[in-house]
Amino acid sequence: MSEYPVDPAQVALALSAKVRFDTGLLSGDTLLVRQEGVKKLVVAYRLPGKTGLFLDGSDTALRVPLPGLVMIRATTDDRQPQYSLYAVKKRPVTLDEPLFHAPLPNVFSGGGICWGTVSRVSDAGLTGTSMAEDWAMLLGSPFGDHAVSGKSKAHPQDIRQMWIALEERQARTYPKSDLIPTKKTLAQVIGDES
Repeated sequence: MSEYPVDPAQVALALSAKVRFDTGLLSGDTLLVRQEGVKKLVVAYRLPGKTGLFLDGSDTALRVPLPGLVMIRATTDDRQPQYSLYAVKKRPVTLDEPLFHAPLPNVFSGGGICWGTVSRVSDAGLTGTSMAEDWAMLLGSPFGDHAVSGKSKAHPQDIRQMWIALEERQARTYPKSDLIPTKKTLAQVIGDES
């Protein structure tokens, strides 16, 4: 007979690997929570509105209106979370909601976020379903010159130029007509095409 030390939490995770928890679409800031074994997916919505955004190297924030945003955080066991970010024209009420490129630098065309040297969310923040800390980390960090193109019809080469134009004219809302479609829906991005 052989004995092996085992972590009870790991045994519980292994036994729950076949169990799936899915909230479906919710009405608050958290749109959806889905967990299957050690894989957890949290989808959050941020209302459209003016936001102070910093350009890398600047001490003064630009006051820029942003459209509604959807952030998706996927975690697996103890690994770093994977994020994606998209713009939406309205709060999703179904998973078939079309997604648009987020009008922010440091967000790749596939939705992935380049965090650079930005601090990540605390371990405690990752265990819950609120993404307030994730939003604060992302929108409170300075934005550089990575992935700035392809986010605006008016300024296709550099989304930061759109920010400057919006601030100069003191725009109250982000023009929905400026958003560029990803040609994907929320269901496609989260792998729920049923």
